Amino acid sequence: MSISSIFNNAFRFPFGNMEKWLVLGILLILGGLSSVLISFGIDLGAASIITSIIALVAGLIVSGYSLAIVRDTIHGQDQLPNFDIVENIVDGIKVLILSIVYSIIPVIVFFALLIVTGAAEAFIEIINLTMGGATTVPSDLALGFVGSLGITLIISLILFIIFSLFSTIAMCRLANTGSFSQGFAFSEIIGDFKRIGVGSFIAWWIVLAIISVILILISVFISAVPYIGYIISILIIYSFITIFASRATGLIYSN
Repeated sequence: MSISSIFNNAFRFPFGNMEKWLVLGILLILGGLSSVLISFGIDLGAASIITSIIALVAGLIVSGYSLAIVRDTIHGQDQLPNFDIVENIVDGIKVLILSIVYSIIPVIVFFALLIVTGAAEAFIEIINLTMGGATTVPSDLALGFVGSLGITLIISLILFIIFSLFSTIAMCRLANTGSFSQGFAFSEIIGDFKRIGVGSFIAWWIVLAIISVILILISVFISAVPYIGYIISILIIYSFITIFASRATGLIYSN
């Protein structure tokens, strides 16, 4: 299946079951319940603990359901899966742990680069100067900070993208086999890269990112509508992105 065919299929996929699409949207709203209530001017107070718990559970269900879409797609299913709350929560926890593990190294490297490049030291010097009453920062210090920070961000971004690609394949292996350990089977993951084609996979990832950004920008405009705009953008757009991206992920892996 070509890249264009994958995205054509994924784009049409959510329309196959509008009911499940909207249910997922409601879960996403619950996942951002605090933000929704605050947008309506509601002071949460002590209720913030309850809304946080609801958001956590809803977020895990959404993550687990996304994995179910990937799994069913890999296994040749062409319909949105049914919701299974317990299974979705368990899978959501697995996805969360896998995501955290794959983000550890990029995060460590980022902070290490801040020190190695001198960005952290320069930043501390700038803070000390401003707190000491200085109204200007020496140009060499400012340029040194910008340069070292730029190098740190570029290297870190590249590393985050690489680990994101590995994380995507790891999620697919988890979805396909049901085995959490398969998400860390690096030799098999590299084998999947070769099977799919590194160039094809990177092209797929870029197209997915571009389409997702466009949809997010659309949701930003919709969110500008007072009160209901934010809810509609989550209910329709973000739920669509979730289904669309999960379907596209399953298709590229099984390609």
